[in-house]
Amino acid sequence: MDEDRFWTLIEECRRESGNDTEFAARVLFRRLRKFDAATVIAFAQLWEQAVSSLYSWPVTDAACLLLGPVEEDDLRHILDWIISYGRTVVERTARDPDSLADLAADAGNARADWFRGFITEAYIVVSGSWPLGYAPEGPEDLFGDRTDLDDPTAVHRRFPRLATFRRGHPELGTPELR
Repeated sequence: MDEDRFWTLIEECRRESGNDTEFAARVLFRRLRKFDAATVIAFAQLWEQAVSSLYSWPVTDAACLLLGPVEEDDLRHILDWIISYGRTVVERTARDPDSLADLAADAGNARADWFRGFITEAYIVVSGSWPLGYAPEGPEDLFGDRTDLDDPTAVHRRFPRLATFRRGHPELGTPELR
């Protein structure tokens, strides 16, 4: 599984699901079960690379603005959710976290854990055992500069679209990583 096939597979599953996030996860799991164990591991490594590319303060701050307070444990679910939208969304989000505003209509699915563990489950299905020797690698700490989400000027300067979104959704509470 190379990077192009990885992203093609994710985008095909998203299309096949009719852009339904929960269904996209199920379609992706079904597809992974058809591969051999080595291909599933390669897929997992590429997924972890995508997570690493998003594991930053700017993306985290944008997620807090879109979703309200984000628990540290929820961050991984949110990054998986972003990845489920495919290469274009991941690259755009990494480059311009304010573009998360484009996913506002599906924000209710951002914290769901549909993408957690599905790779391991697929590996177990195709190999009959736990994936020995596989340990995801990635940054231990968020990279990049953090925005003071209590400073409306800084938020508007860094995230103009999400700042506008937040004004329309005060029910989300304080946008903070807990």
